[in-house]
Amino acid sequence: MKATNRIILFVALSCGAFTSSTILAQVPVRNETPRAGQQEIIMMRHAYLEAGQYEYWKEQSYTGVWPWFERLGARIIGDFEIVYPVGEDETPGQDEALRFARYASYEHWQATRAASPDNPTGGSLRLSGSGPLYDANNEGLRNRRTVAQGSKEAVFLRGYMAETRPVFMPGTAEEFELTDGDSDVNPVALARSEPGDELLLLSHDKVTKGSFEEVHAISRDGVWPYMEKIGVRPVGKWRVVYLQPSTPVENGDYDEVYTLYRIASIDHYQAIMGDIVALGGDGPDYDLLVSSLQKIGALTQETTRRFLRGALWGSPPSYAPPLDSDYRLAN
Repeated sequence: MKATNRIILFVALSCGAFTSSTILAQVPVRNETPRAGQQEIIMMRHAYLEAGQYEYWKEQSYTGVWPWFERLGARIIGDFEIVYPVGEDETPGQDEALRFARYASYEHWQATRAASPDNPTGGSLRLSGSGPLYDANNEGLRNRRTVAQGSKEAVFLRGYMAETRPVFMPGTAEEFELTDGDSDVNPVALARSEPGDELLLLSHDKVTKGSFEEVHAISRDGVWPYMEKIGVRPVGKWRVVYLQPSTPVENGDYDEVYTLYRIASIDHYQAIMGDIVALGGDGPDYDLLVSSLQKIGALTQETTRRFLRGALWGSPPSYAPPLDSDYRLAN
């Protein structure tokens, strides 16, 4: 028998044959056209996990949760393991995960949550319906909960994904010759690239209230071109927005800004921090980098960094065949 287009609940009170949780049909949906003019938002969510269970956690996301979740219209940046290549491990008895998911708007995020008196428009079944793809999502969520041990933060972010772009910085057309080290210029010739264990660097900055747009523009135009030249790949820069039910509390003296970068390895990071000129030279692009960092530094009160390990999700194509069912409007 083919399924109808609504959930049918049979409760046989006299004989107890069915309970209120008996679901005898799938929930198909149709969708309106995309909402226009909304402000994208990102949810950054942390998780403490049982020691040694991060790979299992990630696998449940990759194979169970995300194929259905992206059907909701969300786009996953990635689920990353927090690692400590420098300094002491802050959670030696646990793994930690940090994931980033993009939504078209805060309203979109709300629509992917469960419906409640505080969130009457919620209910992800309204966006994507049910079926085996939805069942796989629920299974993945249940499996992840078996290794989860809490969370320290859930943060809403609003800002800019870094554009993947070609960058043209013309050479200065100067000529150079080898010396014994006594020189006031620092051009660069490069050895072969070295394979490494890619990491992500997440910078958390407290900046002058209201300065986020300025900080982003300076970074985009003055910092990122040089960083891209030396092999760093910016992922995005976002300001914390204080929406329910996130954990941060707004401070009247500063805005909180997160910036995510891809780096080739911890050696790459240490080379940048140790002698960035040795990687990129000291031409006019370096002068722009220095002046831009000085401007950002004047607007920044505090900076902390975390290292993450894992690949960007990249929203790969996904094929979920439709069920062989016919439907008609029920109202």
